[in-house]
Amino acid sequence: MQQPLSYVGRITHRADGEARRVAILEATLRLIIREGVRGVRHRAVATEAQVPLASTTYYFKDIKDLISDALTYFAEKTLWMNNTLEEKSFQLLEVLKADSELMPLDNIAVHLTEFLCEHIQTQVSHKDDRILELAFHEEALRNPALAEAIQLLDNGFIRTIEQFFTALGSSSANADAHQLLGLIRWVEYQSLISGNLDSDFLKQTVGASIDKILRAIK
Repeated sequence: MQQPLSYVGRITHRADGEARRVAILEATLRLIIREGVRGVRHRAVATEAQVPLASTTYYFKDIKDLISDALTYFAEKTLWMNNTLEEKSFQLLEVLKADSELMPLDNIAVHLTEFLCEHIQTQVSHKDDRILELAFHEEALRNPALAEAIQLLDNGFIRTIEQFFTALGSSSANADAHQLLGLIRWVEYQSLISGNLDSDFLKQTVGASIDKILRAIK
């Protein structure tokens, strides 16, 4: 399960105030997609959100607070996708465990590879979300508070993958999880900057990694 983050900016309990705060966060995400984090300034966000400048400084006195809360808001928006992936992965795990004695190793690898390739293809199809992820990760190198939030999210992904491989019987599940997450993100990045997702390359690359992990388990 993904680790929940906390908002650091001013929170309001009034419906109109909450709507304005959300509009500011949505505008911040749009600016990051178009211009990167460097484009996030109080005046630029106010213009994008079509709210008074005073509103952005009221809810977010420090621009770093705005960037941090934009990450939290983005994580909440995409939480359903991560939860769905987790549910599907453990449903697949139950099938694999039930058939493990009857199913050859190569067939298990094929099922896992197909599952992961489908996930990567879905991720790449949501280009704006991937741009936001990369922008937040890059900004975390300069922003310690943001880095802490990014680590919480990444550690949540690692734990989920680690639990999956532990359930399969891996004695190096944490290393397997880091290897697989690194591969997924690298393939996503290369596909985005090239503008091309080569299905054959994807299947071959993911398949080779999964095959090595599974053979070490067996």
